[in-house]
Amino acid sequence: MNIIDQNALLTSEQKDLLRENANKAYSFGGFISLDDIVTRLRVDVIIEPGTPIRSVDEYDDYYEKAIMYWRRMLEQLYEKIQEDDSLRAECRNIREKLERLEVERQAHSLMILLGLYDSQKNVIKLFPEAMAKADASKMDEYLVSTFAHEVMHAYFNRPGHDKYPYAMFVEEPLAEFGMLLYLHETHSTYYDWAHDNVSNKNCCYGYGANFMYQYLGGDKSLRKYLEEYKILIEEYEMIDNSNGRISLPKGGGFVNINGGTLAVKWIPALYAPTYFYDKPSKTLGLDGYWGDYIHYYYIKRVSYVHYEDDVQHLYLGENFEYDDCCELKDLFSTIPITVSSKNKKMMLINGILVRRNDHIPLIHSCGKGYYKLKRDGKYGIIDSQLNNVTPFKYDSIWSFQENNLCKVKIDDKYGYINAKGEEQVAVKYDNIESFKNGLAVAKLDGFYGIINEQDEVVVPFKLDYPYMSELRNGYASIRGYNNKWGTINAQGQVVIPCEYDSQIVFDKDGFDRVRKDGEKFIIDVFGNRKS
Repeated sequence: MNIIDQNALLTSEQKDLLRENANKAYSFGGFISLDDIVTRLRVDVIIEPGTPIRSVDEYDDYYEKAIMYWRRMLEQLYEKIQEDDSLRAECRNIREKLERLEVERQAHSLMILLGLYDSQKNVIKLFPEAMAKADASKMDEYLVSTFAHEVMHAYFNRPGHDKYPYAMFVEEPLAEFGMLLYLHETHSTYYDWAHDNVSNKNCCYGYGANFMYQYLGGDKSLRKYLEEYKILIEEYEMIDNSNGRISLPKGGGFVNINGGTLAVKWIPALYAPTYFYDKPSKTLGLDGYWGDYIHYYYIKRVSYVHYEDDVQHLYLGENFEYDDCCELKDLFSTIPITVSSKNKKMMLINGILVRRNDHIPLIHSCGKGYYKLKRDGKYGIIDSQLNNVTPFKYDSIWSFQENNLCKVKIDDKYGYINAKGEEQVAVKYDNIESFKNGLAVAKLDGFYGIINEQDEVVVPFKLDYPYMSELRNGYASIRGYNNKWGTINAQGQVVIPCEYDSQIVFDKDGFDRVRKDGEKFIIDVFGNRKS
């Protein structure tokens, strides 16, 4: 197990404690120990300084979306309850979940962040200073239990399961259950403390202790669920709590469509989303409400038929509506569409999908009131009145910047167009970065230089580096052929030679933390060492 502790926050005894516990025999999901999990999944364990603060806005946003999800589900059930009285029990269940969300949001915001698993970087981060703040006398207990909890998250994200989304209200209590199960089966002296600690959490984490209680009472299906997780469930799905007994949401099943097998998760809702795919005509049909909690699974994770090579035509049914999402706009912007004449939300004008009430385009925005559209395999730009601003000749189109220029690509060459659709910066460069204070780093015929917004050369294309970044606060990072980093200014003058092991990106105050010869320290824009 690779423990990275560059700030020497753990003693050698504490590191040995982590390794000792990680190597304890623990048969779980085809692995033989926690060390086996992190080693085979190539997960590094990083010891981080500080006491991280949970992002209140981030968690509030997640809880708000969850509340909106369950409120919508409740409203849809109310619509159907006159037809099926048996749905009253399900309505009560959802109302209880909504009450829990309001209570748990406050409790969750007060929890100290002791560790996390970063799925993007595939690393576990532990924060010993935060553990000491929670209770310095229980450092060993916090270290081992937090490590085991985060290993569970790494396990959930193993290949084949990493495609499913993070469902916090299910995954966090499962990670706590997995941690307790590990401590119990390895006969750890920390088990009783950890069980009490989890039991006292007044948010979804606390259900981990309930799982352990039910498991020890004979419910062995919980371990099977734990070892199979992640599975296909809704992002805001929650644990059911009925008469003191908790149960987990069921995952998706499989159906056969046109000779193929699809994993699906059916949603019990009014005008539930449905789709079809006709293979001979390569037509994808969508109907019903495609909310932000549904499109993710059906479009991005389940059907796999939204990619351009597979779908050549899109049909939208009479009840089709959707929440704003990139996956659907990819379809709307790139392939021909037919809309049911009975659809009251949207329609077509000149083959472009628009809102029926105000004719606003429902395709990818480029900013500044412009939209990008694909025709015959090439992109072009239209305005809000659906007028063509550029020809359909580009392979890629980005968004307009504050200077009213938009980056475009033809074949392997880049340039910028203005709001009139004119190629203000010729599409001839091997690469071109964003403009900063009127200047942009560009690459031409293998050499870097700097140009202005009128496509005039400010620094000749004679800078020979494997890589040069965009200008930030007046400086660009450069990587030399020695694979070391330095900086260059907007006049093309090398300010810091290529001698550092990490890329240099100065903050607004002109400082950056760099690495050289295994040492980390702070420098200013002139390379002067500050700490």
